[in-house]
Amino acid sequence: MKEKVLAYIKENSLIEPGDKIVVGLSGGPDSVCLLHILCSLKEELNITIYSAHINHMIRGEEALRDEEYSRKLSEKLNVEHFSIRVKVEEFAKEHKMTSEEAGRYIRYKFFDEVLKKVGGNKVALAHNMNDNAETIIMNLIRGTGTLGLVGIPNKRDGKYIRPILCLTRDEIERYCEENGLNPQIDSTNKESIYTRNKVRLELIPYIKEHFNSNIVESLNRLSQIIKSEEDFLQSYVDDILNNNYINNRFSIEVFNKQHIAIKRRIIRRIIEKVYGSISGIEQKHIDDCIDLIFKGETGKYVVLPHNIVCKIEYQNFIINILKDEKIEYEYKIKIPGITYIPELNAKIYTNVLENLNNIKHNTFIKYFDYDKIGNDIAIRSRKSGDYIFLSGIGGKKKLKDFFIDKKVPRDERQTIPLIAKGSEIIWIIGMRENNLYRIDDKTKKILEIRFERGAENE
Repeated sequence: MKEKVLAYIKENSLIEPGDKIVVGLSGGPDSVCLLHILCSLKEELNITIYSAHINHMIRGEEALRDEEYSRKLSEKLNVEHFSIRVKVEEFAKEHKMTSEEAGRYIRYKFFDEVLKKVGGNKVALAHNMNDNAETIIMNLIRGTGTLGLVGIPNKRDGKYIRPILCLTRDEIERYCEENGLNPQIDSTNKESIYTRNKVRLELIPYIKEHFNSNIVESLNRLSQIIKSEEDFLQSYVDDILNNNYINNRFSIEVFNKQHIAIKRRIIRRIIEKVYGSISGIEQKHIDDCIDLIFKGETGKYVVLPHNIVCKIEYQNFIINILKDEKIEYEYKIKIPGITYIPELNAKIYTNVLENLNNIKHNTFIKYFDYDKIGNDIAIRSRKSGDYIFLSGIGGKKKLKDFFIDKKVPRDERQTIPLIAKGSEIIWIIGMRENNLYRIDDKTKKILEIRFERGAENE
């Protein structure tokens, strides 16, 4: 298997002589196999290896066991080792993330810190063929485009590499057994509590038994085929951009002549150039931009995540990041009814309910005491003097202070839509609602407010 990994590394130019590589080491079979194989190849590859372990403080004694195992294995392999302990669940709650999102953020932040400390240039991650197959299935279930079917890239940003993406989980476990490595097993991997675990423990075994015993290999072949085609299409798009993306502007006429598949890639590519990545950009955001450009109305724009704006400017469109420019809007909300906000390409849906049945709170649907709020509310951008009532001592809080406490970047605050009654904020959409207007046992009428992006006016 060492030879297989070595060939994969060379074929995909993952490692160069002189590289200083930090290996993400959890203590599980995948990362243990990765560290051991790279150590056995370090003379041939002329590389220096370090290991980095994060204790997420979730699994108690089991997590401490993994931490100690990782330290001892690194010591045995003569690898300089770094580790930290972070209470991931507390971090997730504080920053309104899922535990998975928080864990990922903390891991990559720590890897970058270790890289800087040792003067390293690459981080090796232990994803394998099974991980790739699971990712493809998850993306397919979510309704991804073809880019999602490429799966996990074997290298990213010139820094993150995945040298054992060519190995199956069975091969990895066999390698660990043959080399007496005795990796630690995360007990939560055997619980169907996350989507990935359900795909791993239930869906893939079912497909193997009833449809295709080689589903993992088949999905990885699909991944390679789509990657080749995506590489070609991206090269084609880059040629179009080189000829038409001038002074950060793109001709509307040229854009509207393109096939929809090319249009989507052009938008994605420009966003990537402007923002640095397409993280958080969904298909609906891309399609909002395409609709805007098709109409070509000068001065119109749509706001995307990360304070990115797509704007029509005479015969061209421009995509950039808002800084000092402010988006200002205010619309009285129809109760009951639908209110369209063109600046956001979004709608507010309201309804007055008589009972608590079928109430489903989520990030973009909230319920309030209608008799306390009344009809005179608006959806708008931020204004000086805005405030909100929160629970706890003091209660009343300036919106500016709320954003500071929640570490909302200054240039993003103006883009967050607000439901307001004068200067009092009823709901900071996507973040927090006013404590004074919540439903209680005295509530008689309930005001339902739903916010939906990508909902063009009818």
